[in-house]
Amino acid sequence: MKMNDMDTTKTYYEWSDYAKDMRATDWIKCDHVIGIYRGSLGMATHVSNLRDVPMSIVGFQTRDGEDKSPYWMHNALPEVPISKQDESMTILIVDDIYDTGTTMNKVMDFVRKERTKPSPMPNIIGYCLFGNEDATNNREFESTNVVFTHPHDGSWIVFPWEYHESV
Repeated sequence: MKMNDMDTTKTYYEWSDYAKDMRATDWIKCDHVIGIYRGSLGMATHVSNLRDVPMSIVGFQTRDGEDKSPYWMHNALPEVPISKQDESMTILIVDDIYDTGTTMNKVMDFVRKERTKPSPMPNIIGYCLFGNEDATNNREFESTNVVFTHPHDGSWIVFPWEYHESV
């Protein structure tokens, strides 16, 4: 990661950082990946391909969107046959930044309550590239099963999929 020489309020997260961070997530085993529209869709697709598992999309934007609550944009969660109802699945929800915990925790609660497919209660893990440790201790939310790779200090993160490097 590098800071922009002209603007120290931005951190440029580079492709090499992303590749290293994705390799470091090998310990996270999952049966399904959910991306939150828009910021994490590329990451969710990548994780889905790496793990060879299906992917769903939840729409919800708290920072600059009009969404009041999470909703399914694409629900690919499998219907579980009655014979396998006692087997739980692990769902990985990915996002770029875990700042206040609002987005991730509301999406986790939504998935728990609105799976819309008969299945046992899934094990849900949240994974973010950047996170605020204080948000993981926020008692307002039912779930704090969220891990992140880098601490987030509140600076603006510019992801490689958001800009073109000059050649």
